Amino acid sequence: MATSPAFKTIEECNAEGRTNQTVAAELDGGLLISRRAFPYYMLVAMETGSLLRGLLLLASFPCVYFISLLFSEALAIKALIFIAFAGLKIRDIEMVARSVLPRFYADDVHPEGWRVFSSFGKRYVVTANPRILAEPFAKAFVGADEVVGTELEVSRWGRATGFVNKSGVLVGDRKKKAVERMLGGQSLNVGIGCGEADHGFISLGKV
Repeated sequence: MATSPAFKTIEECNAEGRTNQTVAAELDGGLLISRRAFPYYMLVAMETGSLLRGLLLLASFPCVYFISLLFSEALAIKALIFIAFAGLKIRDIEMVARSVLPRFYADDVHPEGWRVFSSFGKRYVVTANPRILAEPFAKAFVGADEVVGTELEVSRWGRATGFVNKSGVLVGDRKKKAVERMLGGQSLNVGIGCGEADHGFISLGKV
């Protein structure tokens, strides 16, 4: 959970009287305990691709990790997306996201994040990772009204190209702007994030 002089921790957030209010929460590190989505990329790559793809993704992890540290989180996520999804049928990714991922996400739900998030009447989820992975779980299991995330580029044959669309990876200011569009002019009462990169969209909230 995000901690800075400007923001309270999730444990300090009052969950009472929120049924007419709006919350926006980061998935990784906000609603989920884990801040790293790599295991979920691996799971989808293995389920929809092959053992070879999974091994390639696993072997790439040290490189992707250092890209994130030395260059940018967005570039690291682009690398993960390319290795994990390039050439896969979108409908196969969607099937795994609906039938396999939710039970793994459910085991990783942050109790304090859920305590606060579930108390709101209007709930939004935001993630830097592909929306296609998070949306089935967020809507069916935690009652999200809308999910915004990085969008995969899809070929005319219905396969993932391995790239993201022109909106780019939702990190930093892009994430903030995506949340603003999702809110559509309505006010945000509480923002839940997991680090400095989320301060932009958290700052939209009253708390």
